[in-house]
Amino acid sequence: MFNKNHGVISTVFQHSFNVKFPEVLFHVGSISESLSATGITISDESVDRLLKDVDVGNRVLYKNEQLFIYTNSDIKTISVSNLNEVDLRIPHVTFDQTPLKQIIAAFKVINFAEDWGLSDKYSPQTVVDMIHQSQKDAERNKTLNFLYGRGRGLTPSGDDIIVGCLSILTAVGYPQLTEWQEAIHKRLKLGGTTDVSESYIGAALDGYTSKKMVAFLKVIQTGDIEQLQSAILGIQDFGHTSGTDTLLGMYTAFTML
Repeated sequence: MFNKNHGVISTVFQHSFNVKFPEVLFHVGSISESLSATGITISDESVDRLLKDVDVGNRVLYKNEQLFIYTNSDIKTISVSNLNEVDLRIPHVTFDQTPLKQIIAAFKVINFAEDWGLSDKYSPQTVVDMIHQSQKDAERNKTLNFLYGRGRGLTPSGDDIIVGCLSILTAVGYPQLTEWQEAIHKRLKLGGTTDVSESYIGAALDGYTSKKMVAFLKVIQTGDIEQLQSAILGIQDFGHTSGTDTLLGMYTAFTML
């Protein structure tokens, strides 16, 4: 599972925590939350019990398909051998079942200006226009430098916008996808954001996403129009502004088409 099997608890949330291994940031969350591309979900009760004792800095060992967490009181164990694997590869979508115009129209349920996480000095439309105009390498790099790490929180808003946009461009096979992937990869190597954001961006570059994003894309695949807005609202429900920021990136990608 991991090339190097020693890690530490890096962040603790209300319903989950992250373990930082040398080559992966591993998320342990409750089953009622969205599954991350690099992590697991276990029962809500199990997570609640763990969160009473785990703390930032606790050592973690992965061995024999088990996570051993060395808390201040005792050693907590999570077995991953009996968990079901979920395919979180970004699925390819076309607009045969769900017309592009209907998808874009469905995003009207979101008030980006009110709910997004970037400063009032900018407007969502400013970011949309900036990405639209990034047709050449220099423009893409300038846009990514503006967005990367911008905003507060464990996943800054600019990074969420990048992840949302990249996920959709990957799903639809955008003609300039390779150019965007190369530019994002170069920006990722320069650093300047959080470990959590780096993990999400890296997963998107590798073609993986969250369970909620996969669910949204499958709605498009099947043409279940009635479920489109509820799938969008499901993504918005993630984090304080992360969901809305991710949706802005997704919306931008669709309008680029």
